[in-house]
Amino acid sequence: MELAPRKSKILMAIVESYIQTGEPVGSKALLEHLDISVSSATVRSEMAALAEMGYLLQPHTSAGRVPSHKGYRHYLDHIMQPRDVARKDRETIEAALFAAADDPEHILSEGSAVLAMLSGYAAVSTTPPGDDAKIRKIHLVQTGRQTAMAVLITSTGMVKNRLFRCDYVLTPEIVKVFGRLLNEALSGVPTQDVTPAFIQTTAVSFGELAMLMPNVLMAVMESAKEASGMNVSLHGQTNLLFQADYDMADVRGVMKFLNASKDVADLLLCAKEDPSVFIGEESGRQELKNCSVITGRYKIAGQPAGAVGIIGPVRMDYSRNIGRLELICSTVGTLISELLEL
Repeated sequence: MELAPRKSKILMAIVESYIQTGEPVGSKALLEHLDISVSSATVRSEMAALAEMGYLLQPHTSAGRVPSHKGYRHYLDHIMQPRDVARKDRETIEAALFAAADDPEHILSEGSAVLAMLSGYAAVSTTPPGDDAKIRKIHLVQTGRQTAMAVLITSTGMVKNRLFRCDYVLTPEIVKVFGRLLNEALSGVPTQDVTPAFIQTTAVSFGELAMLMPNVLMAVMESAKEASGMNVSLHGQTNLLFQADYDMADVRGVMKFLNASKDVADLLLCAKEDPSVFIGEESGRQELKNCSVITGRYKIAGQPAGAVGIIGPVRMDYSRNIGRLELICSTVGTLISELLEL
């Protein structure tokens, strides 16, 4: 529902003032924030109308008004203007992510860590869902006379590895032959298809060489199994303990939710818009009734992959935090895509 221009300006001023101060907004204070010339009586009348429409609430202890969840939703959908990421924030984000650019999961972990630090809330990142992951390449790296590491790289940019040991002395030539056989047999195979039965069939196709490769094949299977899952990286949970908008029941509920990694990932990945904001019960989670969740997707090779999110109180600076999240998603996607090209 569209609001009349004057009501829209008043709602914007109330939302932004309340986000900054945490104090209910009265008509006198509101006049100082408005860029339109109106009387105090007119402002009071418009505020009463917005309250009647469900956009504002009046706490019992104050004559001022605060935004309702409906008010925040209208602000987000129809009023809020995008804000450029501050140069200092941009430099902090890029420094953290570029320093982690050697490994996709390290990049994602640093992404949620720097987002939690800048926002002052909890932040989460997920690896891409493993359902559609395929084996892109397998590297074998010799680590000793009888040991080597199987490094499995997926189409979603994830890297998993396992050490294995042989009962004989490995040579560079043997390692090279094993690597060629594995890539010919497994390149393009969905990671979730690499089951014990599949490995057994693959071993048969290797003929007599399979007698030398049981531990190699087991290492590859275990790496593929791990790559079929989805990891969730969580930072900043303790930030929520210091939010004035939360009581202990709120904190316990949010902490319980954050400890359920699958539920967190499902919420971040279910969003239909990018970025998306769930306000209060829009998340479908009772534990988050006094929270907002901002979520965005990063892309790998142009395709939506995993997600990054912020979880905090409903009274948060949405414009600033959405800008930070979008920059992190963009940079994460670029760095992981570049790793895939190596």
